[in-house]
Amino acid sequence: MDSRFQFKFTSYFLKQWKGYDKRTKDLVQEKINLIKQNPFRFPRLMYAVFMPDTKHITILGVFDRSASYKDFERLFKDLRK
Repeated sequence: MDSRFQFKFTSYFLKQWKGYDKRTKDLVQEKINLIKQNPFRFPRLMYAVFMPDTKHITILGVFDRSASYKDFERLFKDLRK
């Protein structure tokens, strides 16, 4: 695994994580591992990723693609500023 990135997690994501069962946590962890390998390879994962610089990746949360990411837009609109 590439260790050039330091991961951070929003309180929103951590709250989601606490509510997941083991199977779901394993699935999410697999996706995070893919992001660690190459954060640019999977731009359409259901996980919102924010890279404020070249050393940090922030996992914002898990969002429902079928809802057109409306939760993401509502929760994190301030990050665009």
